Parts: sequence; C-alpha cells; structure tokens
Amino acid sequence: MNGKKALQRIAGETGGSFLEVSRAKPISTIYMQLEEELRDQYSVGYTSDGTGTGYRKIRLPVKRPGLLVETRDGYYATR
Repeated sequence: MNGKKALQRIAGETGGSFLEVSRAKPISTIYMQLEEELRDQYSVGYTSDGTGTGYRKIRLPVKRPGLLVETRDGYYATR
C-alpha cells in the first residue's frame, strides 16, 4: 500500500479527513477548508452502561436535514 492510500485509510477509520494539495486545490484553499471544519466541530462523549468487551459500532443520527456527522466507525471496549 502506498503512503497516500494508507493516509486515506487511517483518516477514514478514525473519522478524519484526507486533504490533498493540488493545482486545483492550493494550500490556501485547504487551510480555509480546515478552518471551516474546526470552527464547526463538536466533541461528544458518553459513558457506556455495558460491561462486555469487544468492538462497538458508533451511530450518531441527527434530526436536522443537511447536517453531516463524521465519526470513526467504532471502538474496542476493554472492560
């Protein structure tokens, strides 16, 4: 796997974004996109009532149309 594909995979698995600088998207455009994403970012946390271990999928629905939620796919519970 080449470096670009590895970074894209890591970004996708962790709920992140992969942004590539190109002639069509110069670094100034990338910075503006990053600023927008960081300005509209929220952090949500919770405490599970489950006692099992293993992989748990994350699902975060929204009621308002047009909103985009970016999260990682899930996590491994350790207790």
